[in-house]
Amino acid sequence: MIVGTIFLLSSCGNDVEETQNNKDSVATPAISESEQTIAFKEINSALKAEINNPTLYLKRAKLYVKYDDLFSAVNDLDRAIGIDSTAPEYYLLKAELLKRQDKLKESKEVLDKVMYIDSDNLQARLELGYLALIARQYKQALDYADAVLKKDVYNAEAYFLKGMIFEDKRDTARAISSYVTAIEQENDYYEAYVQVGILSSHNDKVLGKGYIKNALRVKPESLEALYALGMICQESAEYNEAIEAYHKILSIEEFREPHFNLGFIHQEYLKVYDVAIEHYTNAIRLEPKYIDAYYNRALCYEQLDEPKKAVADLKIALGLNPQYTPAALLMGRVLKNNE
Repeated sequence: MIVGTIFLLSSCGNDVEETQNNKDSVATPAISESEQTIAFKEINSALKAEINNPTLYLKRAKLYVKYDDLFSAVNDLDRAIGIDSTAPEYYLLKAELLKRQDKLKESKEVLDKVMYIDSDNLQARLELGYLALIARQYKQALDYADAVLKKDVYNAEAYFLKGMIFEDKRDTARAISSYVTAIEQENDYYEAYVQVGILSSHNDKVLGKGYIKNALRVKPESLEALYALGMICQESAEYNEAIEAYHKILSIEEFREPHFNLGFIHQEYLKVYDVAIEHYTNAIRLEPKYIDAYYNRALCYEQLDEPKKAVADLKIALGLNPQYTPAALLMGRVLKNNE
């Protein structure tokens, strides 16, 4: 979760003279076709007219990020920094992009540069806290969060960072308290709703479900929140609501887990084996090596008295993992019962 949610320098970028002389660097970026080319046309024209305008390089860097070209985005940020080395926003975005590429040391060095330029920069302190958390340097991470709160007691992200630190330390009570405090500062803090919802649901499904529904209020089509809602409802025996959540996910984006969970609900709780088989089949279509789906589908075929199909699925499962004991035991049972 931390690596999913969180984002230790060499000197930055080209200097101004290099930027002035290297006009090829302002040419149309080689990313691909139509939409992207059109998106870059305006900014490239502006750069040809103002080759030493750092904000234009920042703007183009953000376009590169939009199209997942982080290498080119960092290059443009280096150009912006080469022209204006005193603007924290260039460094902050560069640090984030380096972090996305798992260049954590370089990211930290960029953030340290921000602190040198602007010792009161709260966002840089928060980002340094996230990096310390990734390194499991909990005390240092908490120090960064507390330093932010000393300057801004209502800073929601600082409380969220503390929540993540406590959660990683397995201090659930303090994690929940910190996430709730973050929500109190910022009523639409989606990430905090999701985290406190998942944590709370371990002991109180109703409370956890309430927080997840608030997350969906903020982001109605969040796959993460919809999946969390489906799991909470599934574990609470609210199968209709779980099924609804999983189907909504599949209407937005199809992936294997919702199909598998729908199969499991129809198999284990509703005993509607043909529907379960349909969902396991879809899961296998999306992930042909999905061993658990083959095994569960074989169980359904056993219930429907279709031993040949069950054996076929079990052979695939055991071919993928010969040590998969449940499949071997089921194979023995199916063969014995159909001698």
